[in-house]
Amino acid sequence: MSRRHRNKRKSNHHIDAMELTVLGSSSSGNGYIIQSGDEAIILEAGMHPSKAKQALTFNTEKVKGCFVTHAHGDHAKYVALYEKTFPVFANRHVIETKKLRQTTEVIAGKGIRAGNFKVLPFNAFHDVPCLGYYIHHPDMGYLLFLTDSFMTENRFKEVNHMMVECNYSDTALQAAIDRGDTHPSMRRRLMTTHMELNTVANFIGSHDLTSVYSIILIHLSKFNSDRNEISDLISKVTGKNVMYADAGLKVELSNNPY
Repeated sequence: MSRRHRNKRKSNHHIDAMELTVLGSSSSGNGYIIQSGDEAIILEAGMHPSKAKQALTFNTEKVKGCFVTHAHGDHAKYVALYEKTFPVFANRHVIETKKLRQTTEVIAGKGIRAGNFKVLPFNAFHDVPCLGYYIHHPDMGYLLFLTDSFMTENRFKEVNHMMVECNYSDTALQAAIDRGDTHPSMRRRLMTTHMELNTVANFIGSHDLTSVYSIILIHLSKFNSDRNEISDLISKVTGKNVMYADAGLKVELSNNPY
């Protein structure tokens, strides 16, 4: 088979259901793709676009938008490259900081239509202007995406999938400080920039979880989190299993998985 024919077959790869692919979810770089055979969106631009293209099997035309939460490098390092290939959406701070020329400004509370995706930005609380995204697609239902925020005032009536930061826990953070893995000064910064385990549990638990089919915890700290502690608490609060957004994770996202 010729290389030309191999590439053609690859570009016609079909995904039968909406699927999440994790490119990265840490301080080293964040990137997520949600796609069906026909449509896709990208969340964050912290991973090189070559990784996104590979996950899309190089069918870049089906991408209806790349949505960036804020300007920090692990979320927006490559955004100027992304806007050369994809429609990019971000807040004014990202556009100005990264000197973007083709990106569309998004504003909290003002919905966006991207193909059959409906995206509602909402305010997150970080040390720079930051957004979360509430996303709907007929093949997926409602997905809540929140990262790099120590809290949120928003609650959502309908949720089928949750991608929520669980960056650290007080217990694991103190243990890391005691070991010397984390500087004590990090405690104050984390309290006003990232979401702690108990806050995550309270936030998730404040929703009607009847139709929540997947809970995916993102952006865990390498030293300041403990997966056993996290799983025990979140499962106790929600009655559901949790997944962790490790690079390479693939999750089917359906609005009726049973």
